[in-house]
Amino acid sequence: MNHLNPQPFLSKAQFTAFAGGILFLVLYWSFGYDGITFSDDVYYLLAGKNFWEGSMEVNDYHFSSRWGAYVPSGLIGHLLGFEPHRISLISLLSYGLSLLFLMKILPKSAPAWMLTVWFCTQVYFLHFLTKVYPDSSLVLWTCLVPVAATFRKSSPILSAFILVLSLFVGFLTKETIVLLAPFPILLFYFDWKRKDLKPSFYLSLVATAIVLSALYLSYFWVKFGDPLHRITSINAGHYISEYTYADKGLWSILRRLTILPVITLVERSYWAWIVFAIPGIALGLKSKRSPAYEFALAILCLIIGFWFMTSTLEFYNPIYLNPRHLIILVPILSMLIALGTKEWINSKNWKNYLTLLLLVGVGVSLTQLDLKMAGFNLALVLGIQLANLKSFPLYLSLTLTAPAILAIPYQQNLKQFDNLISNLEKITQSTDFKIPIYTHSFLTFSKEILIPDDSIAQSSLFSLYQFPENPPEFPQRLKVLIYDYYLHAYPEEQEDLDDISSWLHYNYVLQDSCRQGNITVKTYERISTK
Repeated sequence: MNHLNPQPFLSKAQFTAFAGGILFLVLYWSFGYDGITFSDDVYYLLAGKNFWEGSMEVNDYHFSSRWGAYVPSGLIGHLLGFEPHRISLISLLSYGLSLLFLMKILPKSAPAWMLTVWFCTQVYFLHFLTKVYPDSSLVLWTCLVPVAATFRKSSPILSAFILVLSLFVGFLTKETIVLLAPFPILLFYFDWKRKDLKPSFYLSLVATAIVLSALYLSYFWVKFGDPLHRITSINAGHYISEYTYADKGLWSILRRLTILPVITLVERSYWAWIVFAIPGIALGLKSKRSPAYEFALAILCLIIGFWFMTSTLEFYNPIYLNPRHLIILVPILSMLIALGTKEWINSKNWKNYLTLLLLVGVGVSLTQLDLKMAGFNLALVLGIQLANLKSFPLYLSLTLTAPAILAIPYQQNLKQFDNLISNLEKITQSTDFKIPIYTHSFLTFSKEILIPDDSIAQSSLFSLYQFPENPPEFPQRLKVLIYDYYLHAYPEEQEDLDDISSWLHYNYVLQDSCRQGNITVKTYERISTK
């Protein structure tokens, strides 16, 4: 009697690759933490805390209605304690589930190790593994869109529901997911053109979209009296700044639409991922076979959207290519790289094309005087020549993994986050709370995270620019805390430091100066006016 052997969820090779990838991510999450970024993550950490304490309110600020960005992470903080590194488990979970879903639909004939090694080594992708940002959570929802589409023939209703739900929850997490809005439309067009349409899938897709959209718009209609309030607040939130282009002339926009994306992709290490994904994209578009076909359409939607989409509705203002936003490309690209490996590895023409594109990256890096990135792309050029050798998997893995691992001590030494926390706690606890402590704006903005549950200590911190100008208000004594990390991340704060230094020079005398690591604490006494 013959016994049916059920298809395993993952093949042995896939399970090994998946387990190795998860182990790497867990270790990187454990040892790669370098602290918060003193930016948007502060808002999401506090919003998540307030939500589960029942004090969070949705208002005109578009971050406040990004429930997907702070509700799940806030739950982790609520259950495990309000500690930023611990709360970033939500990012680890998002990455892990994404890798699992990708591995599940990867054909057994495709090299699973290629998916894992490219998925787990992009430096910006890994940097936000230990952070609480919507972009890292969005990775999961972005992955699920093409993953769900691959099941549209076998499980049309469930597939449609998951696809629309992923777009919906992704939008609740961050609006970048709208770059995938054309995806189901393109899918419908090409399925219809090939006469391979599954009506139940598209009917379920439309029905689910209508129901979820109606619920979403009704909420804002009831709460704000305007069903499009969320759209309006998003538009208002994308203001003119140093990172926008519409106010800087036509040349600025033209540069942004031509050479700047290439420079950004090379400079921020995304270039190699795109180059090696091209054979997989070509395979998907030519063969129309799942999953290469769905992932090729998805990555084209994302790349074209990032390249040309506007961030405002009143005028054309191409979105700023923040390397953090681009991390959602990595899983899709990694899948395409794995799917296209056999296309190029035995093809002289493909090897020549990939080599030429990588050399373009080398040239861009050299013009930017970025020798490290030039060396990285050159190492991958050599890897192409070694592709048919048994040592290729080891060589490629080391080439991709080394920069990711070296980034850990670099970032930790640059930021010295533990030293910052130690000094903040020491100076606020050992100082009379009536003595103001002047420091960087990004630290005062983050004080509820840096010294939580200590309102007195928090109230003693003031931004450098907040020094009084009226002599009767001058404190008798004060302290200034300078964190050298500002030179790297917030160099514009040098102006505030110059202003307070001039004010101190005329009104105070230095009593004490202490330096520990990248932290300098100075104590000043007011000059006697008698």
